[in-house]
Amino acid sequence: MLLTTLFYLTFFLFSFGQLGRISFFGQQVNIYLYEISQLLILAVLFIKYGFKPSKEFYKKFKVIYYFFGFLLTSFLVSINSFKPFENFVGFLYFFRLILYWTYWIYLTYWTDKNNSNKKILINSVLIFVFLTLLSSIIQYFFYPELRNLIYAGWDPHLYRLFGTFFDTSVSGAIYGLVFLRFFLEGKHIMKNKFVFLSLLLILLIFNFLTYSRSLYLALLICIILHAVVQRWYKGLFIISVLFLLFLVVSPERLGEGVNLTRIFSIESRMEDYRNAVKMWKKQPILGIGYNRIRYEKIKMNIIEEVNSDITHSGASFHSSFLIILVSSGIIGLTLFVLVLFKIAGINEFSSYAVIFLSLMSLSDNILLHPFVMFLFFSLVSLFNFNGFRRNSGER
Repeated sequence: MLLTTLFYLTFFLFSFGQLGRISFFGQQVNIYLYEISQLLILAVLFIKYGFKPSKEFYKKFKVIYYFFGFLLTSFLVSINSFKPFENFVGFLYFFRLILYWTYWIYLTYWTDKNNSNKKILINSVLIFVFLTLLSSIIQYFFYPELRNLIYAGWDPHLYRLFGTFFDTSVSGAIYGLVFLRFFLEGKHIMKNKFVFLSLLLILLIFNFLTYSRSLYLALLICIILHAVVQRWYKGLFIISVLFLLFLVVSPERLGEGVNLTRIFSIESRMEDYRNAVKMWKKQPILGIGYNRIRYEKIKMNIIEEVNSDITHSGASFHSSFLIILVSSGIIGLTLFVLVLFKIAGINEFSSYAVIFLSLMSLSDNILLHPFVMFLFFSLVSLFNFNGFRRNSGER
């Protein structure tokens, strides 16, 4: 009963998105309300199972432990190059990364125990989906722009769907993950075919209304791959027609953000990539350590120290892969890619989700975003894991 309550509460708070954020030290350290109950879930599961899930997980996913071990090594090697406060902030975000992956390990172990546990997680996800759809509709029609929050470091998205996440790429990744989850196996959760198809259509429309071109490309590639593998050409044709129809009848409003031929965002990303490569060349093997990018940007005069804590992009680059490359060097990036390959092999959803998120992460920091990690790990755990008990002889 306690875990059921905690899961429902966690996903309810998760639907708040950025509205549930608590900031410290300007905006250099941020926590979210759902992370508090998420930590409580992890504590309960640890009391229940001890270190057993971690040991079982290690047998099959050693590369993930190697990756985090190298991240820690990279962080410690360059610790004297940064101020104590900068190391403190960097370590907090490294700890958060560990927390999310540990949560996934214990969540997967728990859901793999029996179907009743998995049903609790399914119901929790459905609560989140319903609340997210509702809040996104309200945002699109009654709060269509973020220009009044420029002072807080947010991009001035105009007439685009960003929901409670305040970022079209992050919200698009979330809509896309939910779409893929129900697209692949949602009919087993929702017995009513009309409700199932309606949900898929709504999610598809939501993806369109983000006007995120990286999202369009990533989602379309995943759908094409699935259609080819399953020989589902009729469905591919229907979705392609819907996509072209949207391009023709989509709302024509003022604003460069909804212009699909815009080039300013491409130019800014190319400059961002150049800065990332320039920073990586300073420590190409080991990197500068996790989440120290903001402080290194200040040293290199890429951003100004004044108000640098307000700029949300100040602590990252427009690619999760470049963030890992700069933070942990070429060795860390290699291990990170191996981790993604390992996760992709877990089940059908994880394969498409890794492809989808990786493609989006070429142009935005998606794979390392806490919202995306939390939802991704939760959705992966809903499928058959084929892991713990089978490998440990418990079945």
